[in-house]
Amino acid sequence: MHELQPDIPKLVQASSFIFAGTVVELGTSSVANLPPRDNFAVIRIDRSLRSDPALGELRKRVVTVALRKRGELQPQQRAVFFTSDWIQGRGIAAREISHVDAQLEDDVDANIKLLPQRHLADRLSSSVLVIVAKVVAVKPTPFDVRWRNAPQWAIASFDIRNALRGRPTQSTTVLFPRSARPTWALAPRLSDGQRGIFLLHRPPPWAPLPESQQFLTSEAFTLLDPADVQPESQRPLIEKLLGQVGAP
Repeated sequence: MHELQPDIPKLVQASSFIFAGTVVELGTSSVANLPPRDNFAVIRIDRSLRSDPALGELRKRVVTVALRKRGELQPQQRAVFFTSDWIQGRGIAAREISHVDAQLEDDVDANIKLLPQRHLADRLSSSVLVIVAKVVAVKPTPFDVRWRNAPQWAIASFDIRNALRGRPTQSTTVLFPRSARPTWALAPRLSDGQRGIFLLHRPPPWAPLPESQQFLTSEAFTLLDPADVQPESQRPLIEKLLGQVGAP
């Protein structure tokens, strides 16, 4: 293999499509309208480890992989492939980031299972406030028509029970988008009475705030990432991770 000591956590983080597979053919293509190339390999998927759910069941299907280097793989050789998505439809094609020996399959799978926890740690590290609270009111701001991708903000107010990080004030304002546009589709949506742990961040410079500044205070925060809202059952893990990431 071309990596003696692969950095599996880094490869997992960088790859959108990871699978264990067996090389079927070299220099050919299994995708309609994708001509063969010298660096192509057709690979049978033995086990999908990380993939787009829209692809469905992938076991025993074939994928055409554009290899980084020729000559490192042979027909019938098994490996774990780290790739980025390329073509989906009338066949599947991906671009290789790296590959490792098939014996490392379980190690790769274990690192993939840690991705949500690592992402949560990243969101905690960048948060200003982490609160255990109940949503007591949600109020939409006036419809924003400045651009078609506007977030269409709503404002939530909370009954704060505990602060796990930072010191919230009575003037704390929390914004979350209501728009279903792709930029905002995964952001949390809050509702009256909702309880949980909320990871509050300062508004990023790329997210336009409401046109009317009457809705904002000096303590304005946003909820933009799915990991920014956690169930209260996650409190022991969050407190552990906060201890690891330290003060903001």
